[in-house]
Amino acid sequence: MKKILALCAFILVTGMAVFAWWFSNREDHFGKPFTGLPMAAIQEIVNQPDTFLSKPVSIQGKLKRQCPATGCWFFLTDPNDPKARELKVEMGDTTPRLPSRIGKLARVEGQLIRYGKGYEFIGNAVTFTEESKP
Repeated sequence: MKKILALCAFILVTGMAVFAWWFSNREDHFGKPFTGLPMAAIQEIVNQPDTFLSKPVSIQGKLKRQCPATGCWFFLTDPNDPKARELKVEMGDTTPRLPSRIGKLARVEGQLIRYGKGYEFIGNAVTFTEESKP
């Protein structure tokens, strides 16, 4: 009987450890599937927006701020440059509700549009991952 209880406890603990590992290392994907668009640097887009207007691209950056109500928009910046300018990403049409992911890395596919007197990146797909540690 003790062997059976020990085996059950081992299976339970192992299962919980596997679940915790999976949950902490998974990617969160929202929106359409990725299509393999070419990568563009956030700072290139911010510094030369007219070059990227209405051109579908993929961007990657660290999430600095996010809509506090539904998470539908967020600001990305270059994770290697803490003083880099931010780019606003709008996901409201694709995914109106996103969980808070501040501090995570995000990869987004979409395109830059004019928005008022500025610009905004409209995303079709986004994946959030943990920041890789060197």
